[in-house]
Amino acid sequence: MKIIKKLSAFVTAAAMAAGAVPMINVTEAEAAINATSPQDIISKMGIGWNLGNSLDTNGTGEKSEEYWGNPKTTKELIEFVHDQGFSSIRIPVTWGYHMDAQHNIDASYMARVKEVIDYAYNDGMYVIINIHHDNFQMYSDYEGKNNYNYFYPDNAHKQLSETFVKSVWAQISETFKNYGERLVFETLNEPRLAGTGDEWWFPVNNPSSAVQEAVGVINTLNQDAVDVIRASGGNNANRLIMCPGYGASLDGAIVNGFALPNDTAGMVGVSIHSYTPYRFAMATEAHDNPTSVYNDEMKNELGGIFDTIKTRVLDRGYACYIGEFGATNKGNDAERCKWAKDYTAKAKALGIPVYLWDNNIYTVGSESYGLIKRTEMTVAYPEYLAALTEAYPVEQPERLPGDVNNDGSVSIIDVLVLRQHLAGWQVDITLANADVNADNEANILDVLLIRQYLAGWDVVLK
Repeated sequence: MKIIKKLSAFVTAAAMAAGAVPMINVTEAEAAINATSPQDIISKMGIGWNLGNSLDTNGTGEKSEEYWGNPKTTKELIEFVHDQGFSSIRIPVTWGYHMDAQHNIDASYMARVKEVIDYAYNDGMYVIINIHHDNFQMYSDYEGKNNYNYFYPDNAHKQLSETFVKSVWAQISETFKNYGERLVFETLNEPRLAGTGDEWWFPVNNPSSAVQEAVGVINTLNQDAVDVIRASGGNNANRLIMCPGYGASLDGAIVNGFALPNDTAGMVGVSIHSYTPYRFAMATEAHDNPTSVYNDEMKNELGGIFDTIKTRVLDRGYACYIGEFGATNKGNDAERCKWAKDYTAKAKALGIPVYLWDNNIYTVGSESYGLIKRTEMTVAYPEYLAALTEAYPVEQPERLPGDVNNDGSVSIIDVLVLRQHLAGWQVDITLANADVNADNEANILDVLLIRQYLAGWDVVLK
């Protein structure tokens, strides 16, 4: 401890001796969002992974993250995911079980969500956060608590839903408003008429009056979220916000009546979920005529889906990503590999980031979307992973030791940024460049070495 204090004092004195250092707010300077269109950011997001069935569970209390059987998320797990070629991560979050009757989110829960987001954000990944499993009427009387912490897209629940959505996004926005462009907000997850015959399927060219009503309410809720986020200030004034249509389905994004929110920043896009072709990727019940073979019929159907995304979404001027996709394990690894190569190649050709749903379930059958075993930190299906990531090769940027802020040079600003990072400030850094003594961590010793290097000392930054 005494050594660290002495080194810190030395660095401070050395910086002062070097002359006047401009007093800038490095947090804002480094994290500023300068993108002028959603595609500016979406084009960098690549292939992503969902931390499914963790922070999005229906559990309460400190162990809610483990409610559906998954282990508590660790920094090591997120780093392992990144190392497998995933440049982005979607972190679904359920909020309703962690709020009081006035819609205040538990401080400890918000802190935990922030901790997990920071694991990925500080590792250089693009990160998506959302409102996830809060689209259920069960919240209206959960465990005898009539707290109304949920949303439901019909007119009868519209006012309640608006209050909930505005409250949640006001609190998320305040917590994360100084993060840079690599944090993306997603307003809602699969908003739909849960528990009805229209929940998952509807005729897109002739939707029922109930679905039409729901589409209008979803438009309102998306607009509410965008307005609250923009009004919160900081980098939220220009942050990328992704909005789903009904059910987050492709049909929900192209149905008559759906529209993206009005946005002064022009930084909104569409979130789509697409487990397609359905018979191959999701269906397991006999009445759905499931198949485990990726044949020409399935290949053509997949091509048709992406053609529709192009003509009905992209050509309409909407930027989009596919926030969830995957093929459930039917004991057909070779067929899933064929499908995966096709799926990601088609998405890449259209410039669409895709996020694999991973719920850490491996039994053959329904909802078996596990890929990365979270306790062992191993890949369950290496060939499948290779097929998924083939279209999105990992690009290794040229490393410049000491270039902490990754601006192509080593300067006193890098010293300041690294010291702010060590003090717990939310600044963008490149950890690989910050670890200049190759001890696998960034600490005050790296600050000292970079400062000595800038002062002309005979040191080598590794």
